[in-house]
Amino acid sequence: MMAVKAPVKAPANVPVWMIGRIDQFRILATHLTRNNRLARWDSFWRHNGHGLITPPARKVDPILASIPGRHLLPDLLGKTAQKLHLPARNLYSDLPLSWLAATHMPDAKILHGQGNYSLPAMRRARTKGMAIISDITGQLAPIRKKQLADEYHHHGLRYREISNLLARRRMAEARFADGVFAPSDAVAAGLVDCGINASRIHLVPFTSSLCDPLLAYDHGPSATSDDGTTHLLYVGNIAIAKGIRILIEAFRVLRHRLGPAITLSLVGPAHPCALAYLAKLPPGCVWQGPVTHKHLPDHLLSADIFVFPSLSEGSSLAVLEAMAASCAVITTPDAGSPITHNQNGILIPPRDSEALINAITDLHADPVKRTTLGRAARQVIAHDIADDYGTRVEAAYEKVLTRHG
Repeated sequence: MMAVKAPVKAPANVPVWMIGRIDQFRILATHLTRNNRLARWDSFWRHNGHGLITPPARKVDPILASIPGRHLLPDLLGKTAQKLHLPARNLYSDLPLSWLAATHMPDAKILHGQGNYSLPAMRRARTKGMAIISDITGQLAPIRKKQLADEYHHHGLRYREISNLLARRRMAEARFADGVFAPSDAVAAGLVDCGINASRIHLVPFTSSLCDPLLAYDHGPSATSDDGTTHLLYVGNIAIAKGIRILIEAFRVLRHRLGPAITLSLVGPAHPCALAYLAKLPPGCVWQGPVTHKHLPDHLLSADIFVFPSLSEGSSLAVLEAMAASCAVITTPDAGSPITHNQNGILIPPRDSEALINAITDLHADPVKRTTLGRAARQVIAHDIADDYGTRVEAAYEKVLTRHG
């Protein structure tokens, strides 16, 4: 496996066709557009804040609102399926997007597809000699099943993909592509386990738009909180797959041992599978609900320890943001983060509440270690974002084009 870090740029005249959601692609699309490289971006609906339909999650830089390929129909179908509680509801948005994308063939040299939206277009693009890239943002279905089945069984549930058809499509795209992008070593290892040739896998780490403003804060964390309390923070979906049971059970033990000297804030939307835990939170644990990006830095900068015991992840942006905020981070290897154990954070085995209790207890008792880990984490993020996400992708494009010929 070779990490893509060198700031190598693909030839400036190589246009790119993107197919995928907004999310991380928003950063890449902005980079490519400013360099006159983005030929088309087939995506769900996107807008610049003006017009009749302006959902916040679909707002993009104004330069992206006019790029061809924004589709409203898949969004409407997906929302309708969600409201009607239809099974495999993602089918109603994802398949129409893939069909609409395949009806267009822009003048491009690279097709960069993400999710499960690109297989029909990939097949057409190959006939035109395009280099084909599959961007795998999270673990493929066989790996997710290994990671999550036992935890779901603990809850009396059987783990299932939302759609087996879409899961197979993601696998087929990865196998079809000339190059496969992975955001973390964890995903890259999962791809190899699924039979993807390691020579076709390129490590292209994600970034978060919050990292820059968080790094701009000059002050590091103090060795001791002003009120003498150790404040734990979790940011992410409140869900089984995030290890929320293990976190709350561990905190219950810690609160019993340490009393009000330790607190836990949970930030993020709740999934139905986790509502029972939120109804019986131990003293000192508060669920804040979803928080906007505008207010998230306040939570990160006031936390002593960021805890993220996720069981399956592509690359957690929340962990990257916590590292940029100089938090001491405790997470799992499956969270897909750049944490190196005992150097810039703490890694614990997934589903191991005792290991989580011990890690928190250790950092609670050693504020100097918390500070040291937090500063080291901040330095890692500062180094990693020296080359922005677009530059990392450009370097990977060059490697794929070289192999593609």
